[in-house]
Amino acid sequence: MRQSRSPGSRAVDFFSSIRFRLTLWFVLILAVVLAIFSAFIYASQSRDLRVDAVQGMQSKLSRLQDYFQSEAWQNSTLSPAQVPDTNDQVPLQPGDFMLVSTTGGQILQDWGAKPQDPPHLVGGLISASAASQNRDSGVYQQTIAVTDQSNRTSNSSYLFLVIPVLRHNTLVGFLVLGSPSPLAAQLRKLSISLLLGSLGMLVIAFIGGLWLADRAMRPVKSIAQTARSISETDLSRRLNLRGRDELAQLGGTFDNMLARLQTAFERQRRFVADASHELRTPLTIVNLEVGRVLSGSRKTAEYKHALQVVDLESTRMTRLVNDLMTLARMDNGQTILQHEKLDLSEVAVEAYERMLPLARRRQIALDIGDMSDLSVIGDRQYLLQMISNLIENAIKYSEADGHVRIETEPANSNEHPVALLRVTDTGPGIPAEHLPHLFERFYRADASRARDPQEDSASPTGTGLGLSIVAWIVESHGGHIEVRSEIGKGTTFDVALPLVLE
Repeated sequence: MRQSRSPGSRAVDFFSSIRFRLTLWFVLILAVVLAIFSAFIYASQSRDLRVDAVQGMQSKLSRLQDYFQSEAWQNSTLSPAQVPDTNDQVPLQPGDFMLVSTTGGQILQDWGAKPQDPPHLVGGLISASAASQNRDSGVYQQTIAVTDQSNRTSNSSYLFLVIPVLRHNTLVGFLVLGSPSPLAAQLRKLSISLLLGSLGMLVIAFIGGLWLADRAMRPVKSIAQTARSISETDLSRRLNLRGRDELAQLGGTFDNMLARLQTAFERQRRFVADASHELRTPLTIVNLEVGRVLSGSRKTAEYKHALQVVDLESTRMTRLVNDLMTLARMDNGQTILQHEKLDLSEVAVEAYERMLPLARRRQIALDIGDMSDLSVIGDRQYLLQMISNLIENAIKYSEADGHVRIETEPANSNEHPVALLRVTDTGPGIPAEHLPHLFERFYRADASRARDPQEDSASPTGTGLGLSIVAWIVESHGGHIEVRSEIGKGTTFDVALPLVLE
């Protein structure tokens, strides 16, 4: 029964998942982009709003210019005794105020709203205007306390326009125009809108990113679930992911790996079963013979025959075990080849002389064809074993009065020079469907010919490992082996090894 997991464990798995990390990176990148975009929007909008505010102040000034073109204002020296009494005739908008001051900051007259501490305010504005070293009108922003018509005092942001008053190119005073500024409120609203909009987009991006990441990682989950459900006895499951993206390629690679593992496990199980069968057969024969001779008094000839059978089966088991150990060392990479430059033809002649007695006992004509001098790099003992196994296999499957031929010659394989060893027999041939499996371990094209009880101990034992060893030796020397066969005419093995040019 599957155990339920705690919320804390699920939360840890979620925050540690690739899905969450991909989404987090996506949201972080989007946050940086939104921050840059928002900063750009805020800066551009702030600039535009300030330009609009300045233009609004200039517009107000233009409306007031007609009023201040009167002869009384033009002829006054802006002294307390000469300031025209205009009272409420100045066309100001609600919240606006206007002050007239001397160059020293003394307030001569004011209109509109009442700012607190006007001399201090005007002095600061005059100082700012003087610091700008520009007698043209400039716009300034400042937060001040203002008393409205209801005698309520509040802090408000104001824009100020400081206008120098000149008489005959002489500065005689300043005209200060103040107007409520919407900049702070507008920029605050813009900031809140950008912040809330960015946060909303990030939340939507996080949720959408999780959904997309989950959808993208589904094949990975499928791979993980399939991997967890696979055991040594069930390697037949496949993902079969569709598409051409990276995850589909990963799924295809995983399926190919499972296919190779399944083939390897099946080969291993078949190898163990065949090895057990091959060992059980001689052991059974030995037990039967020993039990038979021990069941009662026997003649000397019967004891001798039983010992011969035991010796024959013992020899077969010894060779089988040796072959198994050889293949195990080859598979584990424990076989060290002693590479040296040698003549393949000389090794073939040595193998011929080694197998000649066996061929004569089985009444097989073993001869040598053309033997060209072919230099190769390899291990002499293993190459000798490889050629001997091929000759032995040809003798085993050739009938009496058959013919086995060995020859070497130079050739080209894929435009590369190779040394070609050819072993040909006149046996019954091998059906085409068996040819791809000849080099598999314990494979026999003709199971009925696997064992011959009348063979002597020197004859081929039919363990089904000889050609597997041959294939390994050829591949470890950088070569390849091919087999051709025709029913009723015989079989030919071609071994191509890299040729060393003089």
